[in-house]
Amino acid sequence: MRAGTWAIIALAGFTLSATGAQASEKADKHHHKHHAQAKPTAATVVPEAKTQDLYAGDGLARWLPKAEKGDIFAQYVLGHMYCVGQGVPKNLSTGISWYQRAAEQGFAPGQLALGTMYYNGDGVKQDYTVAAKWFRMAADKGYDRAQSNLAALYLAGKGVPQDYHQAFKWFRAAAVQGYAAAQYNLSLMYLDGMGVDKPDPVAAYGLLRPLADHGNVAAATALKNLEPKLNDAQIKQGQELAAKVSAKGQLNAALDDYQKIASR
Repeated sequence: MRAGTWAIIALAGFTLSATGAQASEKADKHHHKHHAQAKPTAATVVPEAKTQDLYAGDGLARWLPKAEKGDIFAQYVLGHMYCVGQGVPKNLSTGISWYQRAAEQGFAPGQLALGTMYYNGDGVKQDYTVAAKWFRMAADKGYDRAQSNLAALYLAGKGVPQDYHQAFKWFRAAAVQGYAAAQYNLSLMYLDGMGVDKPDPVAAYGLLRPLADHGNVAAATALKNLEPKLNDAQIKQGQELAAKVSAKGQLNAALDDYQKIASR
């Protein structure tokens, strides 16, 4: 394993969704039901600060009544406010209690946030097993950042038995959704032959190239170190894979097609 190069545990538990906030503003009664049933996607969890300022005005007065009525997004926002001291005095205990309420109702970003608190030992006793439990709940709902964090725990053997195949599975699940940290880590697993039958530098190249082209410094560095070790045919094959990986929503199919060819 190449110590120091892995993007382990992206602290993504505190991202807030302006899209979700707008839904909460429109319908208190239906918002809870909507989020409890919906699978989180990148579209609903990526923060969009330019669309709406979640903390404009008196954030506590805005979100507390909703949270007390059981609105899971409001509970999540309050958790963030108290954990970072945004608009209220910082109070980890209170923040965690709001995260817990949202998490227990099945809100994946709340589960990720709570798992992150346990992973870091912020306001609670550090407990990787509990962190893994909450990450898994959110990962099973399709939340890419939780999938990536769960993969990282399997990679390191923290809170779960070390299992490279499980790490590979969850990194790939997150990478397929476009989560860059997971795609980077997946490339390193291919490069080191972890969770796969043998090292595959071509697959690693195909995953790293699109990230590097979009300004990912870690990927660019890894690619710079990898390229001198590849022959012209491998680089050409890697470039072809990278072109397919770069197409929106095609990472999974691109890897499947490549592996069929590589296994011949």
